[in-house]
Amino acid sequence: MNSKIEHILGIDFGTANSHFCKFLLNPEGHKIRTIDFGNNQLGSVSTTILYREGKEPLVGNVAEQEWGDSSVAERKGYRIRTHFKPDIVQSEQAREDAMRFLQTIREQTSRRRIDFVEQGQHVVVGIPGEADEKYRLALMNILRDAGYGEARLIAEPVGALLYHLYNQDISPAEAQHGVLVVDFGGGTCDFAFMQRLEVYQAWGDMHLGGRLFDDLFFQWFLEQNPAALKKLMKQGDEYYVHWFECRRAKEFFSETMTINRDENVRVKLGQMQNYGTFRNLTWQEFEKRARNYTPHPTFIDYLRQRHVTSGKLLESKAIDLFEWFKGTLLEGMERNNIKPGDIQRVILTGGSSQWPFVNDIVCEALKIDESRLLTSENPKAAISEGLVVLPSLQTKFERISTGLTNGLPEFFDRRIEPAVNKRIGDVITHILRDISTRLYDAEISPLLYKFREEGGSIDGLRQQLRTVTLRFEPAMKDIIEKNLLDLNTILPQLLHEEVTQWFKENQITYLGEKADARAIAPLYKRGSVSSGPQEANELYDEMMNLVGGFVIVITASIVAGLSGGGGTAIIMSGPIGMILGAFAAIAVGFVALEVGKEEAREMVEKIEIPSAITRLMLRESKIKTVLAEGKEKLEQQLRSEIEKAVKAPFDEIRRKIVANIEREIAGLSLINQL
Repeated sequence: MNSKIEHILGIDFGTANSHFCKFLLNPEGHKIRTIDFGNNQLGSVSTTILYREGKEPLVGNVAEQEWGDSSVAERKGYRIRTHFKPDIVQSEQAREDAMRFLQTIREQTSRRRIDFVEQGQHVVVGIPGEADEKYRLALMNILRDAGYGEARLIAEPVGALLYHLYNQDISPAEAQHGVLVVDFGGGTCDFAFMQRLEVYQAWGDMHLGGRLFDDLFFQWFLEQNPAALKKLMKQGDEYYVHWFECRRAKEFFSETMTINRDENVRVKLGQMQNYGTFRNLTWQEFEKRARNYTPHPTFIDYLRQRHVTSGKLLESKAIDLFEWFKGTLLEGMERNNIKPGDIQRVILTGGSSQWPFVNDIVCEALKIDESRLLTSENPKAAISEGLVVLPSLQTKFERISTGLTNGLPEFFDRRIEPAVNKRIGDVITHILRDISTRLYDAEISPLLYKFREEGGSIDGLRQQLRTVTLRFEPAMKDIIEKNLLDLNTILPQLLHEEVTQWFKENQITYLGEKADARAIAPLYKRGSVSSGPQEANELYDEMMNLVGGFVIVITASIVAGLSGGGGTAIIMSGPIGMILGAFAAIAVGFVALEVGKEEAREMVEKIEIPSAITRLMLRESKIKTVLAEGKEKLEQQLRSEIEKAVKAPFDEIRRKIVANIEREIAGLSLINQL
């Protein structure tokens, strides 16, 4: 299948309802159109056929309405049938019903001038994921005999996944990994584990489905209305009430329970004819019945007529329908060696998937949160819509894939790296501000002013500067580490937002890993090394070693810058003509004649300089200059050391981002292989 196909008809042939939609390709672009069959049948038709003696059959809601409105005398010439899909392999009658149902739909829409099945149009039909070759062959023959030509069969789970890809509920990259599709319909319960947009393993039960709950409600109705069955059979209404009226009651109850399980539901069966009323329908009573279900004798007769000769339904034992569903899920996973951790997302589709217990059981069995579940606005129609969007997705994804691939280098150069550099710059600014306030302003500056006002020896000043600076070393490390922790919090989220925005600009939703963040979150994390991946902990250790190392270097540099050299850096620096500098130089020169230059310098450093001289010569402007120069040198060192320290983590961030983007691009490209 390719993007040149102009018209595709998608059919989700279901047990209770069948869904139809068309994909149209025209100069204005792609369009998905649901088909209006009239009589409130927009895209969806009840899988029902009403045979009428001497007349052509009726299908869908029209067939149900005609039966419900007809008299007892008229019904003698009528025969209404539904639920034939699950039995098309075993039963010739089921195959005939299915063929006549699909044929009648085609013929009646043609008379209404609806371009339903046109010459040369491609027809795509969904089949259960676990359908075998016998089922495929039976359905192909039915479609051919009904006038649909050589239809293409696609697994229904693929259709469900394509629907959510088209609506951007799941990303192409996510679709490559473990996706479990739960298709719980009227006549079947199918599970499919998908990888790389293909059904990797499929399993299920062709007997477990919504029609069992129709039967449960029928028995519930008969218990509340003991005289009803005899009357229904006499009128020929038993089949209709069993499979149509009780299905409507079931669906109303299910929808109500989805909103509030504490509701007490009341339902009247029949419009033109009053078959009876359901009263006091509660979730507690429903659950009790669902956990102790036994098929009604008329349902067993129905199955035997369609050559169903084995299975749980014929064992005459009470069945826990909830456990049947859960057991089918878990047994299939165990048999196919699928672990809960292999499943990234779960798609719920099919009419019966809306039962509240489906949500509960899936989350409990897989030990996942509800946020991992996906369901469409109309789960009943999701598959048919998904089946026809493939050409549109292929065209769109090919264009997007090319744009992302070509734009990746520029994206990093113009958006990612500037964003990172700005954040690193902000971190350095915060570090400098803290160090300036706590070291220079709070510790060093008072010492210099005290020396200016009180005098003292150069050696004493040097020792005091060394002491306060070395004492500040742990605090400096905490300042740097805290700011790097903040960087770790802000940067991954920022980068994720940049990638998300870039994908949005390319008309696709980015649902990849949050940066890139989950991969590197433990980089600067305090605590044990068991808090994250091994590679991240190694980077964390390396980062902290670097922090400790360059704090030592910076501390030594500050000490040397303030009192280094000959121990007179603060006082001796500046113009040579300064009196204090001259005084020290003369004193050193004089003493050096007796003891040597180095010894003389040490002696002079210990000389107590009077406050009158220090106040005169060590002006306030000089102190400010010394502090400013020290801060500038510190900024240069910090910038160099921090950029060096974060280089390895940023390289890791970049690698993770590129890997995530490449996975998204690979997912976009993969769909063209379908």
